[in-house]
Amino acid sequence: MHTTFRIVFCICLLAVAVTMAAFTMADLTREKPAPEETLRLGAWQGSVAIFDGTDPETPRSVTDIALSSLRATDRALIERGFPVRSEEELQTLLEDLGS
Repeated sequence: MHTTFRIVFCICLLAVAVTMAAFTMADLTREKPAPEETLRLGAWQGSVAIFDGTDPETPRSVTDIALSSLRATDRALIERGFPVRSEEELQTLLEDLGS
């Protein structure tokens, strides 16, 4: 009887451990919501411009990067509006587009 109790107890512990592991893995693989994007690269009067969340229609600043100088794929992304998550990412993108 004592051995049977131990076996049942171990099986229950194993079941709990497997269930906890499954929930942990499900949480780790679940997509996290993207942080709110406040910056966006877009097109403004033939140039690449930087827009922010305060006024999505008027650019915060306009670069000297002409849309006509971009590859077709980059130009299409900018014309649709390209979300940027940080100032660092913004600087990297502008350097890439300007080269």
